[in-house]
Amino acid sequence: MTSRIGEYSPLGPLQTAGSGSARWCVASRGGQKFFLKQFLSPVYPATVDTPIKEKQRERCRQFERRKQRLYSAMSCVIGDTLVPVLDFFRFDGHYYAVSEAVHTHINGENKDGLTDGEKRQVLYHLALCLQRLHLQQVVHADLKPEHILLTARSWGYQVRLIDLDSGFLLDDPPPIGSGLEGDPVYLSPEAFLRMTGQDAPMTAAIDRFAFGAIIHRIWAGELPGFDHEKFAYLYEAVLAGAEVTLSDSLPDPMRWLVRDLLLADPEKRPDDAACVRVLGNGVNPVGLTKSIPGDEPLNGLSHFMKKR
Repeated sequence: MTSRIGEYSPLGPLQTAGSGSARWCVASRGGQKFFLKQFLSPVYPATVDTPIKEKQRERCRQFERRKQRLYSAMSCVIGDTLVPVLDFFRFDGHYYAVSEAVHTHINGENKDGLTDGEKRQVLYHLALCLQRLHLQQVVHADLKPEHILLTARSWGYQVRLIDLDSGFLLDDPPPIGSGLEGDPVYLSPEAFLRMTGQDAPMTAAIDRFAFGAIIHRIWAGELPGFDHEKFAYLYEAVLAGAEVTLSDSLPDPMRWLVRDLLLADPEKRPDDAACVRVLGNGVNPVGLTKSIPGDEPLNGLSHFMKKR
């Protein structure tokens, strides 16, 4: 195990669990613990003695520029909306991002699920998080339950977003044909088209498509329905114009919102303000009144979702 990475001392070996493009570990600095993420690519060349290595170095410079701009924008997002990146540096050719060490021990894995009141509160605050993120021109690009952090408070659940390393700024989207690291379960139609070399728009609407699927999964305990014999993923069914069925358990305003968030045309999806308005209807703005014991963060909404 590496004894030191820059100013950080790893507390365990770097591991790739849950990520194919990075390795991570918990590390300490000045008596505090942090989440240390090592990007596997690009790697900064030690020397520049060939044209290929010069191209590698230029790619690294572009990577640095994009990450620094993204992390700077993230630091301007209002409210306790994100688990922010606290440090970004290069060490022995590899790039590292440092964030708060999020406690991942979960006491509620066997919960039956959130109550309807808790679901409404979580969805409303998640809509606010996305609105705040997008106001700073930041797109998450890998929104899924595992990247939504819940912390139990006396008034309900605090919601924060984590892992924005697939994210980008609206004025600097991923190049056409580049691989996006988003989960295909929540991938938007236009993100897939972009990956296949088509000049599809990359806007905050890709987060809203994922949000539509997440709303359905949180409320109904499952993703929207489609023909699984013909399609592997939701975005494939939407691109083909196939029928997408929504659960009868969704209240009508929420059903209409999800229906429109899953439209193939990103320009026709509701904006963040509409999501906040619909999902905030009936939610106490200061949170739930019931007391929820404990104060440990729960890493991923999927731990509250019923298996069906």
